Amino acid sequence: MGKLRKQPAYARVHEEEKYKFIKEQIRPQRKRYIIYFTRKILETAVSAVIFGGVAGCVFWNVNNRLGGGQSVQERGITSVEYPVSAQEKQANTAAPANNNTSTNAEANDNDDLTILDEKNKASKKLSAVGDKFAASLVSLVNKKDKTVWPDEDKNNTGAVSGMVLKETARYYYILASGGMAGPGFIDVEFEDGEMVKAGYVSSDSSTGLSVFCIEKKDVSEKRRSKIAIPEFGSTISIPTGSNIIITGAPNGIMYSVMTGNIIKADIEIPVTDNIISLFATDILYTSSANGVVLNTKGRVIGFVTNSYEKATGSNNIGFIGISSVLGIINSMVKGESIPYLGISGYDVDKNTAAAHNISEGVYLTSVYSGSPAYSGGIRVADVITQIDDRDVVSLSVLHNILKDHDTGDSISVTVSRKSGKKNNHKKLTVRLE
Repeated sequence: MGKLRKQPAYARVHEEEKYKFIKEQIRPQRKRYIIYFTRKILETAVSAVIFGGVAGCVFWNVNNRLGGGQSVQERGITSVEYPVSAQEKQANTAAPANNNTSTNAEANDNDDLTILDEKNKASKKLSAVGDKFAASLVSLVNKKDKTVWPDEDKNNTGAVSGMVLKETARYYYILASGGMAGPGFIDVEFEDGEMVKAGYVSSDSSTGLSVFCIEKKDVSEKRRSKIAIPEFGSTISIPTGSNIIITGAPNGIMYSVMTGNIIKADIEIPVTDNIISLFATDILYTSSANGVVLNTKGRVIGFVTNSYEKATGSNNIGFIGISSVLGIINSMVKGESIPYLGISGYDVDKNTAAAHNISEGVYLTSVYSGSPAYSGGIRVADVITQIDDRDVVSLSVLHNILKDHDTGDSISVTVSRKSGKKNNHKKLTVRLE
């Protein structure tokens, strides 16, 4: 085996110098790396401090603007619920609830009760007004079989109410809104059961109103001292929402009272040779409903009708406004018979006439077959502009002109009839019936 040879001295020196060179090269590199990483850490820390400060300022401003002083519950945030022991639950249950929620709930309940109490008081006051009107009411009865008038329907058990309309030295006049009645007699029953025979005076087919009269000598002195003649109000410009009282038989029961509000006002409906105003209420309708409509002062403002339910509604009570039929009632009391022309239509004012290129007057939507108007040559779509050289600007005016005539009178009717774009005027002679 050979001997291990010693490394020469010059080789050892070379190695030492080599390692020394390497150490000298490594040492500055490590120092540079340490400085580099230290600088990065410092930069990161400074950035974090700056960012934290900015975020804190922003959060502080937002919190102040949104109401930082409010509690978590006031801001609508649900708090975290932690487990509660049975003892704590029992203690919380036993402790009185001293919080704003219960107080507010009690306050709301009290407010509701106050409002309800006020409504009940108002309703009672209105009903009292209707109850006082009983002294002006009567029931129309067929004395022979104790059925109410009209008795065409033997199954009709509802009461037909009327009211004392007018008093003269000899008579009380009774106005009823239960339908038509022909010449003859009917029995009138007062609230205390006293019954008196009444004679037929007149009726109006378009409104369903009829007038009867009873002789004052047939009424006991006690009853005469209690009879009250009602006052009439007005339905001109009466607004929607007005309180009303219906007395008579609004639900088919005599001397009952119902209260409510007008839900639609001043509905104009053309009727034969006239126009009437209707009102819809929020009071539930029954098939036997009839009666007198009062305002809050106890004045008569209308009469229940079921003849125009398309305009007033089939489930609620409608009534005829007094202002549109007062002239008819006065004529009936006098026993006057208003001549029949036989037309219906709508008023045409200046603006409507200009918009449709027709004449002002009454535009005819119906001319009844066999009527005096039809026999005289008047036709649908004609516009009546004059009667006997008097301007006809509305159906009300036309009706009043007819009242000045008698059955059998001949009148001159001027109509405007459109031919193409031209309106031709014709004078026609009509004999009233």
